[in-house]
Amino acid sequence: MVFSDSPCGNFIAGIGTNGRTLLYNGAVVSRGPVMPSVKQFVFLVPVSDRMFFVISPYPSYDVPPGPRFEVLQHHPCPDNGGRWAWSAVPEPPGFARCKRADVTAYFVSDVCVWISLQHQGTYSYDTVRRRWRVEGAWQLPIKRRGVLVSDFLGTGRRLLFGFHALEDFRGKPFCAVDMDIRPPAIVATWPEAFPAEPAWRAGYTICSHVPEVGYFGGGRFCLWVTNHNNDKTHRRSVVCFMAVELSPELRLLERKFTCYLLPLSSRPSPADVIM
Repeated sequence: MVFSDSPCGNFIAGIGTNGRTLLYNGAVVSRGPVMPSVKQFVFLVPVSDRMFFVISPYPSYDVPPGPRFEVLQHHPCPDNGGRWAWSAVPEPPGFARCKRADVTAYFVSDVCVWISLQHQGTYSYDTVRRRWRVEGAWQLPIKRRGVLVSDFLGTGRRLLFGFHALEDFRGKPFCAVDMDIRPPAIVATWPEAFPAEPAWRAGYTICSHVPEVGYFGGGRFCLWVTNHNNDKTHRRSVVCFMAVELSPELRLLERKFTCYLLPLSSRPSPADVIM
């Protein structure tokens, strides 16, 4: 199951591969509407406190096929407080179905969701106006989810933070991308800020997911990833966290690392958690 909290952190949504939805408002867990088209893999993207954008990153695995983009949104109602509902999002303009178009990267900018599609380019979807915009024929140089910081530490720089989209899975460093130039380019990398490396040395060599990044303000980030060992009989998983602090000049000031060993009863591939 994939979980995501709202930008303000006061609401959590979860979606399973069977399309069932869980909603948590800080006090009560309730069932939400079932997603109309079941997706094998899901990126659950928080846009606002009452809106989540859903991406099917690998649509070739969806059987039967359905819309690859959908929105889960709360609709206010004066009588009963409102209701949650799903709505399909049309595909981007000029989308070529004949090409493999896996989602390689995405991030949120205000009310817009930016998405890079393999062999296609980068698009942004305005969730208020409900329209797509073609950003360019290039792809974002990060892997999967990025975090946009519009004015990093008062420098006026619009930077996207994530993990470098390198072919070598074990070599994707934490990086910063300048979003004010076209195409966006990486302006800094920190290979030493990779949360899985200490786990590799301890024998947890298999990564279940691409590392994730969360921003807490003041140049402080949290990086995390789930790894497990190669023992099929007694497989153990470990969640690795790394706290990172950057200067306005993008120097690495501090990093701290910690791991949490999960019980044997936990799944080898735990749920995704998006912050």
